[in-house]
Order: sequence, then C-alpha cells, then structure tokens
Amino acid sequence: MQIDIHKIAKLIEIVSKSDVSEINLKQGEEELNITREKAVVQPVQSVIAAPVAAPVVAAPAAAPAPAPAPAAAPAATDEAKLMKSPMVGTFYRSASPTAAAFVEEGQSVKECDTICIIEAMKMMNQIQAGRSGVIKKILVENGSTVEFDQPLFEFE
Repeated sequence: MQIDIHKIAKLIEIVSKSDVSEINLKQGEEELNITREKAVVQPVQSVIAAPVAAPVVAAPAAAPAPAPAPAAAPAATDEAKLMKSPMVGTFYRSASPTAAAFVEEGQSVKECDTICIIEAMKMMNQIQAGRSGVIKKILVENGSTVEFDQPLFEFE
C-alpha cells in the first residue's frame, strides 16, 4: 500500500483533534494502524500546614536590589522559513547508515527533492522539501525522535 505521507499526517491530525482513539486501514496485505492513548489523570493529594505565628523582629531597611539587566531574546525564527515534521517518528538524514545525507546545510533544494526519512510504524517515509530554497540549518540530530509539527529544517 503506497499511502501519501500528507494523507497519513492528516489522519494523525484528525485522530489527535477528535474523540477517535484508533484508525485501522487495510488494503491487501498492507495495514496501517494509528492509535492514540488517552492521558491518565492521577489524583493529587495536597497537604496544608497549619499557620505558625512568626516572631516580630525589627530589621534595618535594606536598599532595594538593582534590577537585573534584561536578557537578550534569542533571534526569532520566521515560521515561514521552517520545514516541520508531517508525522511522529525517527528522523534519518540518509537512506542507510553508509549512504550520504540527502541534504547538507547551505545546499539548494527543489520543492520535490527528498530531504530526509522519517520512520514511523516500521515504514520508511521519504520526506520531500515543501518548497524550493537553501537549507540554512538542520534542526534535528540524525536518529532522534521527532514529534508532529516539530521544526526539522530552516530555510534561508
């Protein structure tokens, strides 16, 4: 069964936004299962201490501490320049451990070029660039787990 990656991502999105917890598709000998586990809510037990009167002690007034300097905000990345993961899975930069990476930082790509593979449910899904451009930065380590909609690449 050759299912389009975008269709799989859409099915995952439907499951995550609905009360549906599982979708099973079967075509011939190929089968696709998408399952979402419900979060289990654990009751929280809180302990409240009885108030205790504090002794009154006169202390000299301290000078107010100087305000800390504002931290430099990290440079905001333009969302339009990010290529995000269409699914949950394991990110691979090449077709095999001995093969060359599909793309490198600074490399130009076309819209339909394969730029990585995401393994999901034992299926290797070739991910194509969603647009043409130059890869500015690869945001994910090879072999790491990625989440749906997680930024993978930043374009210039």
